[in-house]
Amino acid sequence: MPLIPNHAGRRQEMPGDRRPRVTGALRHRDFALLWAGQTVSLAGNGVFTVALPLEVLRLTGSPLELALIVSARTVPAVLLLLVGGTVVDRMSRRLVMLVSDSVCGVCVGAVAILIAAGRAGLWDLAALTAAFGVASAFFKPAATAIMPDILPPELLVSASSLSSLSQSLAQFLLGPLAGGIIVAATGPAWGFGLDAASFAVSAGCLAVMHPVPRPAGRPSPVLEGIAEGLRYCRSQPWLWWSMIAVGIGNLACIVPLAIFQPLLVRQVFHAGPAALGLMYAACGAGGVLTSLYVGRRPAPRRRVAAIWAGWSGAGLAAVGLGLAPWLWLAVVFAGLTWSGVTYGNVLWFPLMQEKVPAKLLGRASAVDWMLSLALAPAGTVVGGAV
Repeated sequence: MPLIPNHAGRRQEMPGDRRPRVTGALRHRDFALLWAGQTVSLAGNGVFTVALPLEVLRLTGSPLELALIVSARTVPAVLLLLVGGTVVDRMSRRLVMLVSDSVCGVCVGAVAILIAAGRAGLWDLAALTAAFGVASAFFKPAATAIMPDILPPELLVSASSLSSLSQSLAQFLLGPLAGGIIVAATGPAWGFGLDAASFAVSAGCLAVMHPVPRPAGRPSPVLEGIAEGLRYCRSQPWLWWSMIAVGIGNLACIVPLAIFQPLLVRQVFHAGPAALGLMYAACGAGGVLTSLYVGRRPAPRRRVAAIWAGWSGAGLAAVGLGLAPWLWLAVVFAGLTWSGVTYGNVLWFPLMQEKVPAKLLGRASAVDWMLSLALAPAGTVVGGAV
């Protein structure tokens, strides 16, 4: 696979300090608002990550039904991502993200009320996760494509590092820790309610950002736009084969962890919500440390090779997680798994944002997410059945 020239690794520097600035992107108001809102929303998602599987297992006790509920989020996302990417290249990306967050907040808030009233069932949780999937089909490509709209090119790696840092710290460290404590102490209704509130905060931050104009150029018909995005991605070997490789890795390794980790904690180590929160928190810690490391160093010369090395290391750590005989060792391998994923991701998104033409970035990002997630439902269901 050909490697592409290293241009995106240049970041702003202070006089006399040759180290890259991790926080450089926060000097831009719109990115600071976007980052703050997303950090709060990701913390809510971390609480939800603990609350959802424990609520499903409480209702049914079935690993296979847990797998089906988790896959209910992925299936609509995969089916609608190409449409979402085309919409993102036709409309204001900020507006798309605002609508998506608002819909998710309303849906998870409704389920929180049903759980508190003792009227929530498996179908309610399935409908909620499906709604999340539909919203993410539009949100994910918009979140990638909006960065060049609000930041100069030299700060894209800083933005990626900060976004990954907030995801690791909020979604995989503080959120799950809080989620484990909240669900253990008060039940899952408060966990779902906090996630709803976090979406409201994110939507508020998006609402006060400066308007982001829609991409320039004449909008193509939806089907023609989808075809154009697919043709572009297929014409770029570094982009196409990386997407394919990640899809296979998600099927075989990363996606089934959503099923295996709760079951590992509950059925192998005979531990409870706090232990599951600790395992997710280890993932967050690994991501935090890696994000800081990448943000403080120049981008590697062979970026595509470095990305693949990070993702491959995550797969090896996941093998260790599955074979670990003790809970503390499983927690360590969980952190190493997410560290490898984070390293590749922090370098990947700025690479796309630099190399893909702005008018195609939403569609290319949608193809990226679709191919990465296309086999995820199979990975989830097979993982649950095994």
